[in-house]
Amino acid sequence: MKRLIRAGTVAARTLLDSNAGALQVGTAAPDFKAMSTRGEFILSQALEKGPVVLAFYYADFTPG
Repeated sequence: MKRLIRAGTVAARTLLDSNAGALQVGTAAPDFKAMSTRGEFILSQALEKGPVVLAFYYADFTPG
């Protein structure tokens, strides 16, 4: 579960940093690479292992 949450946080940060447009519900996320605490995370490689849940927690890891 921590892996999915961390992957979601990394994905959200990467998408926000790229100034990507908003995705509609049900739209497939574009492939991306991002650094995580376990090294490089690549969405397409994670999808080869099974479903991936991308979650965004606004202001996660912030003091407030």
